[in-house]
Amino acid sequence: MVLGQTEGHAVIVAGIGCRKGVSPEAVLAALAQASAKFGVAFDFIATAPIKADEPALLEAATRLGMAFVVVAQADFEAAANRALTRSELSSKYAGSPSVSEAAALAALGEASKLLAPRMIVGDITVAFATSGDKT
Repeated sequence: MVLGQTEGHAVIVAGIGCRKGVSPEAVLAALAQASAKFGVAFDFIATAPIKADEPALLEAATRLGMAFVVVAQADFEAAANRALTRSELSSKYAGSPSVSEAAALAALGEASKLLAPRMIVGDITVAFATSGDKT
């Protein structure tokens, strides 16, 4: 699934990676911290198929009143080579050097770009990508 531009507004997605069993509060705190650090407001949350059953991610999106997208495995894998950071652990278990970065990029398609490398907050990584249109 690729989400795009709405009325001249560049769509920004928060890609999330995390360790198993994180709390929704930790996810919300990580999103707030990353959003403040990078000075962005995001439109929805995305993650990799390997994290599809992590309840805290869906709960965080629900509390924020926004969409939670699990990107298709093929899109996730295709976006992996555009990740800015490299984690051997992520590569081994998820098939991507950065779950959060690849998920954010995959959610917005081939023309998307990362706003910055992922940010690590405890057991959670957050990366922001944009559709590349007007911000």
